[in-house]
Amino acid sequence: MEFDKSDCIGAKHPLEIAAYLEEIGDHEAASRFHQLGARSQAISVPFFTNDQWANTGAAIGFIPENGSSAGDRLDIVHATSMAPDERLQGASLKITLDRFYVHNYPGSGRHEILCEFTGKNQAGSKSEEMRFALKTIATDGSAAPLLSLPIFVGVNVGNDGLSFEGRTINVRSGGTDMLVEALDNSAFKEGLSLLTTAQPVLVPFVQLAKGVVRAIEKQGNNRPVFSFGLGLDFSKTATSAKLRLGSYVVVQTNEVGWNWSDFVFSRQSGTVAPKLSGASPIALNYMIFGVTRAGQAAP
Repeated sequence: MEFDKSDCIGAKHPLEIAAYLEEIGDHEAASRFHQLGARSQAISVPFFTNDQWANTGAAIGFIPENGSSAGDRLDIVHATSMAPDERLQGASLKITLDRFYVHNYPGSGRHEILCEFTGKNQAGSKSEEMRFALKTIATDGSAAPLLSLPIFVGVNVGNDGLSFEGRTINVRSGGTDMLVEALDNSAFKEGLSLLTTAQPVLVPFVQLAKGVVRAIEKQGNNRPVFSFGLGLDFSKTATSAKLRLGSYVVVQTNEVGWNWSDFVFSRQSGTVAPKLSGASPIALNYMIFGVTRAGQAAP
């Protein structure tokens, strides 16, 4: 994997985390990590209610394209529990970022968050690098202002399936405005298109996205917060995530024994919530990715 979760701020020693929080003005959270560091305790689960951004693990769920529902509530299953759709071998797919819910992030007020995604596209007998980056904003307890945003369009699926990685970076330093604005031009907003056979601009585009993100990451107080990898294949094994059309839910959590049968997705509110009627949405950061055939509208 290209993105290493050990680079994320939550993987650092509590005193290093506290120093970072002091630098960005989040003194209340910094005091909690100072206490952890003083006791020489590792970060434990469940974590602080207001510091869920420090989780470095992930739970991967799946909402089938034509899944079962009760009213507007769709069931979520574990990504390893369903059968793969072998008809997708050799298919051309579109991957979209449908939701990005921010329960909390380091710092206070409005968060500026950089999202980077990478993977491999099967181009004949060769594979080529895919990379896409975008920036968004959110406040604690809200969804980022995006919906079904294209990331990769026309991804060719190989015989072994499809894999891609993602990560988020908390942008807290001044002096990065021009770099961040580069991600606002139309080329970045429309997703990385892989639909044409001859793609002379693909490599420069990928390298541009990579260079912009690396430059932002190295600036001052900008830090990776979360990273994950999605390997979706056609295996019959019980432990591998399967590739199907639908939506993949990636929750930032360290919880052991996560059970997706306890949760549903509400189409009306666009949130992941406990199945228990009337329960509040989960108090965790999460992303939802749509996987459809290229040329087909996202669900």
